[in-house]
Amino acid sequence: MKHIVQPPHTDLSTGDVAGLLGIHASTVKRWFRGSAKAAGHGVSTTAGGHRRVSLELALEVARDRGHTVYLHRFDSEAGRVWQAIQALGDGRPEPAQDLLIAWLRARRTRLMGHLLRHLTTVVAPVDPAALDGVFGGFMRRVGDAWADGDLRISDERAATREVSEAIYALLDSLDREEDEPDPSRPTAVVATLEPDQHALGSLLVRLVLAQRGWNVEHLGTGLPIAEIVATQRALGASLICVSVTPPRSGADVRRLVEVAGSLSDPCRPCSLLIGGSAAQGVRFPACDHPFSDLGILASLAELGDWLEEPGHG
Repeated sequence: MKHIVQPPHTDLSTGDVAGLLGIHASTVKRWFRGSAKAAGHGVSTTAGGHRRVSLELALEVARDRGHTVYLHRFDSEAGRVWQAIQALGDGRPEPAQDLLIAWLRARRTRLMGHLLRHLTTVVAPVDPAALDGVFGGFMRRVGDAWADGDLRISDERAATREVSEAIYALLDSLDREEDEPDPSRPTAVVATLEPDQHALGSLLVRLVLAQRGWNVEHLGTGLPIAEIVATQRALGASLICVSVTPPRSGADVRRLVEVAGSLSDPCRPCSLLIGGSAAQGVRFPACDHPFSDLGILASLAELGDWLEEPGHG
């Protein structure tokens, strides 16, 4: 017999309900004091006299009043989504990853898409640490499970599709905000080094840059070094971001720096940031390169920190 997991019981403070529903705390008190449903269930009081409202009742009363919030689309999974988002706010992405993995195994890709899109639209710009923890962490777990034979290729493709579509949806919304790139903004060229055909990492880099006001030329996957540098020179870009993953190695990262440096315009130096698992641990002598800055980044959070430094855009 199929094991059915009961949804978690979640009690919210008046402030939590106000934040969830986007209403004033006084409105929460009025709604739930006057609700016939509240009189029967879902409202309690702590030993200290503070009111608590069950998430189920909060969503039910809001729906009855024609007030729709994002958790309505998750139905019986709303409690788990609420708890996962609260955990993410505390710097713990694992509950969100767990939800996405569970939904992937159950082929509930619609719920996956809803959660991923919510995480990219609730705050702008999206916290790079959240992108690392949820998007990146989820896909790493998918890759590990696929390598161990715990997920099928079709599962991996479904996960990739949902993550990619969530990123593209947000990028499309950014593109609609302006007809043409603003020439006063800094420009970055983003690509993966040949023969890498994994696009998600570079898409996330593109998103972080775009949300911080950069013009981004995303070249896609599997680019020769010469083509990347030629595009940077043609656009006058001040930044190149390149992902290098296995089967490439540290030797390929060093070759990237050497070749890109030899092809760059010495009169208009740019910064070169390199990410991906093949780049980790590679070190370069200080100033032994023609770039205005050269960095090996381990995460999107590090990219976000780099962008916040003076002189970087």
